[in-house]
Amino acid sequence: MLKKSLGSALLLILLVIAISTFGKSEIKYPDEELITVQNLSEIPALPALDTYGMNVNEYNIIEDQIRRNESLYIILNRHGVGPEMIHNIQQEARGVVNFNRMIPGQRYRVYKNEDDVATAFVWHRSATNYTTITWEDRVEIESGQIPEIISVAAVSGTIRSSLANAIQAQGVSQRLVVELANIYAWTVDFYGLRQGDTFKAVYENRHVEDTYVGIGRIKAAEFEHRGHVRRAYYFDNGDQAGYFDEEGNSMRRAMMRVPFEYNPRISSQFSHNRRHPILNQNRPHYGTDYAAPTGTPILASGDGVITEAQFRGGNGNIVQVRHNSVYRTAYLHMSRFAAGIRPGVRVQQGQVIGYVGQTGLATGPHLCYRLYKNNTPINSVTYDFPPSEGLNPDFMDQFLVLVERLDAMLDDLDRTDGGLAMN
Repeated sequence: MLKKSLGSALLLILLVIAISTFGKSEIKYPDEELITVQNLSEIPALPALDTYGMNVNEYNIIEDQIRRNESLYIILNRHGVGPEMIHNIQQEARGVVNFNRMIPGQRYRVYKNEDDVATAFVWHRSATNYTTITWEDRVEIESGQIPEIISVAAVSGTIRSSLANAIQAQGVSQRLVVELANIYAWTVDFYGLRQGDTFKAVYENRHVEDTYVGIGRIKAAEFEHRGHVRRAYYFDNGDQAGYFDEEGNSMRRAMMRVPFEYNPRISSQFSHNRRHPILNQNRPHYGTDYAAPTGTPILASGDGVITEAQFRGGNGNIVQVRHNSVYRTAYLHMSRFAAGIRPGVRVQQGQVIGYVGQTGLATGPHLCYRLYKNNTPINSVTYDFPPSEGLNPDFMDQFLVLVERLDAMLDDLDRTDGGLAMN
């Protein structure tokens, strides 16, 4: 038995040696010439491209901004581009980009080659959108977009005098005031804020390269007003998008209470018997007057169809919107109508329909905003509109997962001194 085991072991060892030897004898290397780098300086350097794809090593770059009454022609001609080339550029731009929309304050770049000849131009149409023109060989026009960098931040505060002052004290963009007012337009009386009311917000900060361009979307918010705590969460499932409370009820109502992006001062209340400031006689005032600077955009308070857009006597420039079989609204004393506003046009809630003025019988620039229910005038300030459609129950599980995560962020603010930043 032992001999048999030893024999088997010896046979196994011989077999392993044979296989190893066979494997090594089959390994062959081709007679390839090794490539070596004798001098690193011989490797051509990659071009240093800027955000717009231009090789910065080849150009002298001049940065400036558009001034009042400047056009593409004036800018390029000042940098030595001839009228014929400018004409060719303008012809090539037809149907691609409208250079008549250049406005003061927008940034631009001019690229000049080693002979100090301008051969390229970049126009920043906005913080993120730009158009590049090159004409060294032939005219080429391309548009591009600089990606935004989004970071998440949070802030909280206590109201001592106003929401705007409380947010300013935290060093946060005043745009946050507008966004919070839009979210809570129907659940918080911003004309009746009290000292001690508190707020929280988890929101996005937007940067383009190293430049801060403003806040983005508010992801979650909390407002404690008169002892009532209300939280709002942004949710988008592809079919529905908007702000909802923790039970999936929409924070939005069928109509906006105030047809502005912010809450201007009420200069005259809804009344059944008011002394008219011009006619000096008592008569009903079936609207709410909002004092605002001339030119302030006026928003459609709900989806609907324009039924009137004209000048009408003491009402001045007036727009009326029929929202459904129950509600309609009227907007009086406008300085002018927004582009495209005419009878029969469908508008959406929040769309600009005109601008504040003092046409008709008006002592100063303001909007008289009127709300009708079944053709009966009602007070838009005190009326409680029904909410918009709530969240589809099929998405509640997904929504509640989001709520749990956002609640944790809002709760973290209770353990910080005013705000925190999160990447």
